[in-house]
Amino acid sequence: MFRSARRDVVFPQAEHARLAGTIALAWGNERFARPALPFESFVRGVTLHDRGYGQLDGDQIGRVEPGRWAEIQLAGFQERSGDTVVDLVVALHVHRLASNFTSDPAQAAARLMGPQLPGLAAAAGVSGADALDGDTITDLCDMIAFDFCLERPAGGAVAVSPGAGAERVEVAYALDGHGAVTLTPWPLVVPELPGMILGFAANGYPGQLVPAVTTFVVRPG
Repeated sequence: MFRSARRDVVFPQAEHARLAGTIALAWGNERFARPALPFESFVRGVTLHDRGYGQLDGDQIGRVEPGRWAEIQLAGFQERSGDTVVDLVVALHVHRLASNFTSDPAQAAARLMGPQLPGLAAAAGVSGADALDGDTITDLCDMIAFDFCLERPAGGAVAVSPGAGAERVEVAYALDGHGAVTLTPWPLVVPELPGMILGFAANGYPGQLVPAVTTFVVRPG
């Protein structure tokens, strides 16, 4: 879970992932094509990309021990939903994360995951190239939602695929820490994207759930 930098509120990983999925659902316009995966399943995969944490996790970002973190990622990787595309999207995400972490548990998890990815792509009927292109979108949606839940000014960029076989385009994002997000260039089908997720009062969480409805709006930069 994420602890806000500006108030006594926490956001479960499931709500962070809901925000990522909301952005993925609006993906695609004249410049940025939808990924070459069954779109509804792709969106579900992005929405469930951190499913190893469960619904009301207590594993605080920045304080999770490396071994516990790797255990969570492996749980998400190994779960099977009945939708092979969902499972592929999740698997690509957690493998990428584990590969990028330098701790021994993370690297060991990545080594376990890597050889299984071609089989997951084949089961989903997705080429390796299309799978990796789709994962660039998952990466961007995840990073925006990650920084949003910390509730502090932040920014970054991800090189995403604008279409099959096309050269990747860097999409920059910026957050003001109070719900406003900008994307440059604009990759979504709508002129702006409003929404909300649930945080909870940190005191008593998760035994006592006091909701903190948190709104956002994503706009062109």
